[in-house]
This record gives sequence, structure tokens and C-alpha cells, in this order.
Amino acid sequence: MKYPHLLVLSVLVIGSFLPAVSEARIGEGRETLERRLLSSGAVIYRDDAIEANRQRGMPYVSFLTLLEDSADVRIYFKTADGRRPQSAELNPQRMGAGWDLHVVYVGGKSAIEVYKRSQGISKYEMNELLARQAAGSYWKKVERGKAGKTALGYEMERADGALRARKHGGDGFLVFDTALDLKLAEMKEEDLKETAPASVEGF
Repeated sequence: MKYPHLLVLSVLVIGSFLPAVSEARIGEGRETLERRLLSSGAVIYRDDAIEANRQRGMPYVSFLTLLEDSADVRIYFKTADGRRPQSAELNPQRMGAGWDLHVVYVGGKSAIEVYKRSQGISKYEMNELLARQAAGSYWKKVERGKAGKTALGYEMERADGALRARKHGGDGFLVFDTALDLKLAEMKEEDLKETAPASVEGF
């Protein structure tokens, strides 16, 4: 069953609706991704306080310790109108009008991406994001209770099985590599097994 209200596309949509922030691609190298993104007006958050605030509640954070040194997180900001942001818009406490893009690079390649819109993501923007990650395939909805093993959780899966995706709150959207998701699920289970004896000692 296909995801309600989502356009099922087998080709990439070329358009200007999300001119820069949607140009990220799972599996793409950081240098290539950043060259395109930054040339379109986006910036990288470099302030520790801003990064800490933006990462609060993000679904990937609890898995970073499992990935250890193989993972590197970058957070980008792009204004809603595509202009280069002013320093006053990079507020540690609140997000400016536009997009935050969180990219978790594993081995130098994008493996997890979280798109967050300051005013919430519309279904049209979500259609664009999914289309640009289609890579010649298409997306389908995963029926409730039919999802396979997962660490990050998913509601949609690309037909070729390579990527998974889901909404994150009312203003976010998460897309990630299936192989990494399965690996994280296994690592998390092993970690729980190892810590179980110590956690119940004394009962």
C-alpha cells in the first residue's frame, strides 16, 4: 500500500521548491553534499551551545555512542527564502525561520538525515524530500505492525529496501539507511543483554 497523499515517483523531481536543503542524499559523501548545500546559502552551525540545543530530542543521539568514532554529526541551517542567514538568526535558544538539516555521516557518507522546518513540514515538502531520495525507485507505506527489525523506527520504506523514513514530531522528517538501522538494532540488543545482569543485581 502506498503512503496516503504522497506522490509515488520513480524519478527525481527537479524543481525549486526546496532548492538547497533537500539536496542531501543518503549515501553521499560529506564534501559533495556540503559543496552543493553551502553554495545555495546554507550554513553549518559551529557554536557548541547551538548544536547542543538543536540535538535535544533528536532520534539519532542515543545511538552515537554505539557508532563511536565512525560517526560525525553536522547540522546545517537554511533560511526559508534561500538567502544567506544573518548571525542574529543563528540563535542558541530558538531556530530561525527556515530549515535545520541534521546529517549523521558514517564512514564519511550520509547515513541518517533529519529535516526540521521551523513552521512544520507540509505534505508537499515531504513529497519533494521523498522524491529526491527515490533514486529510480519509489516509496511505500509500511502497515502498522508490519515493520521489520528497526532501531530508529519507520513508517515508509523505499521499494528496493535500501532506505527507510518516518515523520519526527510535527515539524520533522527522518530518512536513513536500512542497513545501518538493522545494525543499530542488533547493537542495541547486544548492549541490553550485556548490561542486564548488572542492572538487576541485588534483587
